[in-house]
Formats: sequence, structure tokens, C-alpha cells
Amino acid sequence: MTVATALRLKVLGGVLLGLLVVITAFGLLWAPREEPAPSPPAPSAVIQSRPAEVPPASPAEPPAPAVSRSRGQTEWAFFFRPGDTLSRMADGAPLGVVARLERQHTFPDGSTGPAYVVRSADNQESAFDADELERRARIEAIRDIRIAPPRPPDAPATR
Repeated sequence: MTVATALRLKVLGGVLLGLLVVITAFGLLWAPREEPAPSPPAPSAVIQSRPAEVPPASPAEPPAPAVSRSRGQTEWAFFFRPGDTLSRMADGAPLGVVARLERQHTFPDGSTGPAYVVRSADNQESAFDADELERRARIEAIRDIRIAPPRPPDAPATR
């Protein structure tokens, strides 16, 4: 056997061994894992003389409200701006127009934090927790911002 033939056989063997390792690794990683079957409950040695008391069924409780990330914060980056017309994301019902932003507002529960004051269509102002409103409202109409049209490049400079 020549040196070139021996080298080719070694390279071929290395490639085949590498492919075998890769195929085995893929087989182990993507093989469906079987969950062990739950074991049957062990028979109890003591027989209860009376059935276990079942608590009365309570009506379905609503999920706990999400904790506001803005309450107690002194620095809050407001998303909406005064003049934005807002509506609820869930059903599209109009909420009103953002009248002003308050960095520290005292809520009825005694907590403080940033708030949006929104003026509804009937001119009633309501304060909303900043985080809660940003999660549940969307902008229907953006405040009126006037942007000057672009000037042509050869226009004379104005003062």
C-alpha cells in the first residue's frame, strides 16, 4: 500500500466516523421523549369512615389584575402625548383625548405614580394609570403637528 492510499483510507475512515457521530447526536437530540406513565395510587391502609369534605364550589373568580409597572415610579417615558385621541383596543370604544400628563398623581387606592388625564366626549376628565392605559388603549388620531414642506435644494436661505 502506498502512502497516498493509506492517507485516503484514513481520511475516508475519519469522515465516516464523523458522520456516525453527527447522526447519533441528531438521533439523541430529536428523538421523541417518552414520559413515564403515572404510577397508580397506592392503596390506603386506612379506610376513612366518612367521605372527605368537598369545599363548596365558588363562582369563577376573575384573574388578578396585572401589577402596574408605573405605580411608584418617578421617571416614566410617556407613550401618548397631549392631543392624542385614544380608543380601547379590545372593542374600539372611544376613550377621549389626552388632556395632560401627570408625573405624580394620587390614585383612589392611595398609591401614586404617573398618569394620563383623558377628557371624554362629554368634557369629563378622568385620570388613568400610565402603564394600564398604554397596555389597553391605542391612538385613533394623532395630535395636529404641522411640518413645513421640504425646501428645494436650490432655494435661497431664509431668516
